[in-house]
Amino acid sequence: MISLPNPKSKMTMNKEQLAQFKFNYCEKIIEDMDMDTLMTLAHDLLMDAYQSCSEQEIKDEILDLYDEEILEDLMEGINN
Repeated sequence: MISLPNPKSKMTMNKEQLAQFKFNYCEKIIEDMDMDTLMTLAHDLLMDAYQSCSEQEIKDEILDLYDEEILEDLMEGINN
């Protein structure tokens, strides 16, 4: 009979094992989400990331990733 490790035991992982364990857990969470939940998570993470950015930092990033037209479209959206 094979003895499996007790998941409640105080197993000590090295850095690589812990990183893989965290990666596996994240994969499991993502696999269990539907598309709406994934989109909500992505939106919340992006909003948190941009919370401390200034107006100019956001504008610069939009120009780096997109173009002037997208920046103008997004700015028009705040006035409506």
